[in-house]
Amino acid sequence: MEFTFNSKSLERQVALHEIHQLSVADARKLHAELVIAVQAMDDKVNEAQFAAQASGIPADKDWIHRVKKKRRICVAFATQVKQVMEPPAPTQPTSFVTVYQKRFDELLLEELGQTVLDEIKSEARDLALADLQVPAQDA
Repeated sequence: MEFTFNSKSLERQVALHEIHQLSVADARKLHAELVIAVQAMDDKVNEAQFAAQASGIPADKDWIHRVKKKRRICVAFATQVKQVMEPPAPTQPTSFVTVYQKRFDELLLEELGQTVLDEIKSEARDLALADLQVPAQDA
């Protein structure tokens, strides 16, 4: 099964295996579109779950499953597109902690969404600075 994304910004359908052929400019457009799509899906699922709680009527689990599957595909596309956008980093020895943190961040991003993840990271940073008694600076 081939995964494709119907890009409005590029006005064409892009297959996952074709991403490496995109120009950097097209990759940036596609990445921005994918980020917006993921955020919109997160918002819609959250709205549906909130409405279900408020009304007492359970949310449509099939719909939520389909949206989450589309979200995972969009995240896979965004990850591949980001590699096209960023030049390869110089190779350096990789520690377990670095690999673990990268995988941990990817899983959190998939489960929580970018907005929530950024809020949690910001709060963790502020708490760590407070523990070290360093004044926090707005980033």
